[in-house]
Amino acid sequence: MCGRFALAYPRANLIKWYHALTMPEIEPRYNIAPSTDIVVIRDSVTGREGLMMHWGLIPPWSKDTKKLPLLLNARAESLATKPTFKHAFRRQRCLIPASGFYEWKQSSDSKSKKPFYISSKDGPLSFAGLWETATVDKVIINSCTIITTNSNELMRTIHDRMPVILPPQAWDTWLTPSQLPDDILMSILMKPLAPEHMQLWAVSPAVGRISNQGEQLIQPVNE
Repeated sequence: MCGRFALAYPRANLIKWYHALTMPEIEPRYNIAPSTDIVVIRDSVTGREGLMMHWGLIPPWSKDTKKLPLLLNARAESLATKPTFKHAFRRQRCLIPASGFYEWKQSSDSKSKKPFYISSKDGPLSFAGLWETATVDKVIINSCTIITTNSNELMRTIHDRMPVILPPQAWDTWLTPSQLPDDILMSILMKPLAPEHMQLWAVSPAVGRISNQGEQLIQPVNE
């Protein structure tokens, strides 16, 4: 799964990286938590755009967000059939940029968990995501979710799931607003990023507290 991540790249770098026509003003964030607004890249009639969306998908039929499960992740295997996700899967796909993400490994005594920071060796991570628009209490809310798949060999030492991370050559296909055959989309989603492109290290338990921020959260600590 993916429940916490960081985005510390400058706005200008994101514009260049994603060839985006627009991008919100952002500050480095090292402890991004669910139910906050995050940067999303999607396609539009004029080209790619970056905008802020609520992290935690809100289906368009939802009338009470307080009773809604926290849909921060969506399993790739069930996107084409699960009613909550299948419309967005076919027509409202997006990318969610990240500098890296956190995952917690269960200790051998099962009494504690140790946080790790996972990043790319080659630049930003681009999570595959879905977005929706809902009107709740007369307020229009754009929201999103991060898609997960089975872990690669590196991540498997920590957790059995990981975000779907798309390479640049898959972006055009994934971001097109046209409906594509499910098998084409699934062929993109079911391939975890090759482990040789990733790196990870243990970090301070301080990341577990949402109020903690700052670059020190991603610094390696001795295991």
